[in-house]
Parts: sequence; C-alpha cells; structure tokens
Amino acid sequence: MGYITLKDVAKQAGVSLSAASRALNGRQDVSPETRKKIEETAKKLGYVPNRFAASLKFQKTHTIGVIIEDNANPFWAEVLKGVESQAQEKGYQIILANTSRSYEREVRAIQTLIQRRVDGLLIAPNQEKYDDLFMIRNLGVPFVIIGRHIKEFEPMGIPMVYSDEVDGGYRATRHLIERGCKKIAFVGAQPYNTASIERCEGYKMALKEAGIEIDDRLIKTGGIEIDGGYKSVMELIRDSVKFDGIFAYNDLMAFGVIKALKENKIKIPQEVKVIGYDDIPFSALITPSLTTMRIQKQEMGKESFEMLFEKKVKILDTILIQRESSK
Repeated sequence: MGYITLKDVAKQAGVSLSAASRALNGRQDVSPETRKKIEETAKKLGYVPNRFAASLKFQKTHTIGVIIEDNANPFWAEVLKGVESQAQEKGYQIILANTSRSYEREVRAIQTLIQRRVDGLLIAPNQEKYDDLFMIRNLGVPFVIIGRHIKEFEPMGIPMVYSDEVDGGYRATRHLIERGCKKIAFVGAQPYNTASIERCEGYKMALKEAGIEIDDRLIKTGGIEIDGGYKSVMELIRDSVKFDGIFAYNDLMAFGVIKALKENKIKIPQEVKVIGYDDIPFSALITPSLTTMRIQKQEMGKESFEMLFEKKVKILDTILIQRESSK
C-alpha cells in the first residue's frame, strides 16, 4: 500500500481538502465536530503529515530506529547489545527510544524516528493496539517486530523475531511437574501481551498432558516488573489458594514472587518451587538462584537487524537453566 495522503483523509471524511488541512494543522476556523471527524479519520487511515512522509524520499541515512519498553530492563539491554553489534558490523548507527510501555509514547517515538529519516525500525510493540504498526506499514517504512508473535500480521509478511513461547511455557511447567508440583500458579503479564498468552498456553498444555486440572484461580495477570510478581503471590496467599509451584512470566516477576514467599516464611524450593523466564544476569545471583527459561536475547537482537533486509520470520528456541529455586 502507498502513502496515505491528506487527499485520502479528506475524501474518507467527506470534507474539502482545505478543511482537512486546516483541522490537522490546528487552525481554529473548523467546527469541533468536523475537526473530530477529520482527526479520527486520519488516525484510522494511519495518516502521517507530509513532513514525515516526505522524509522517506531522501537517500539512506544508515540509521535504524529501535523502540523498546525500557533499556534499563536487563532483558532488553541484552537484546539491544545484539542489535548494536550487528548494526556496527554493517556500518549503521541506531537511535533508541524507550516507551515505558506507553502506547502514546510509542506513537510519538515512531513519528519522531521517521522524521529523523531512519532507514528502518525495530520495535517491541506495547500491544494495547496496533494502529501505529499499520501506520508504519502504510508508509512503506521497513520494520521488524521484536519479541512478539502477532498472528494477525503473518499473512501480511511483516518480519518478526520471537521465541517459541508455547514450547517454552510447556517446558517450564513440565519441569515443575517432574519435580512433584501439582498445584502450579502462572503469574503472567498484561492480558493483551502475546508472549504471556502463548506461555500460558504452553502452561495449560503441560497441565492437561499430566492430567492436572486447570484452576483459573492459579492464573494471574498484571505488571511485568518485580512488583507484579509480588502482588500476584500476595493475592494467592490472601485468597487461601493452595500452590506448590510458580511459573513467572519473566525473571523480574520471579524476583517479586520469591520476595513474597520469603516474607510469608514459605521455603523455596522445599514448599514451593519457582521458575522464571528470560535468564537475565541477576537470576544466578539471588538466593535461591533462579531456575529459568533462557531466551537467546543477543541472537534476537542480531536477527531482528538482519530481518530488516531479509523480510522473514525467525523463531528462536528457549533453553532450560536449572538452579536452586526448583531443586
């Protein structure tokens, strides 16, 4: 699909070209109702002002925009290392934008980077909605989705690099089952996070295979930081839900899980076994050291850069790293 133009917006909204221009440029000589209609139409179509679209006509800048939720998160820091090493090897520079898991900040980052005439975008999307990703596609800007498997985008040929989350979730849960756990909690991310959805799918597969009934009370969703894991466990304890194993969406949440268990004098791994996901560096250093599913983080970064040019999908395997928390 080509660029969405101001003329397209005007036609779709049923207004004149001049009215559309005035509304989108903040002029006051347009009624509030008409302005709202034009703005909603522009958003729906993925319209980006000409100053962004025009920038695509310039020569290559050998810069790549990278949009992630938080480069202070050890997981994304490792992914970013992989991107940087590959970019340097190919003679590219990167411009980094953090979104703090805000969709609005994600949209602004995309617009800013396109204005800076980057040759392509690597993006770990917020996933609250996908309007901004359709905007990038409509503009014809090369982009790769990192760390998320968005099934709706598969028929469109949009490049993605992600881990085999269903298999990872299955093997993490299977590990706990093999160590005698029968009441396993899954502490997940936000309900719209596809990585969390697929890990939970693998979790359920392992339970069904072992003949263990799925108990919805043991499935929690929330934030993906330490506090999210802590709150989920405190809720389970408050509601008197019995559990002997916990599979956390990521290692940061697993740290919160361990904190909550320790505060409640629950022994790890004697009473409750814990497994995380990601294998960030700190996971080997906490007490007890954390069993986790290792994601090939730097490989993910390298592959995502290569995909800007190869236009393919890459699925990476996860690796079980057993430590003290599940012995």
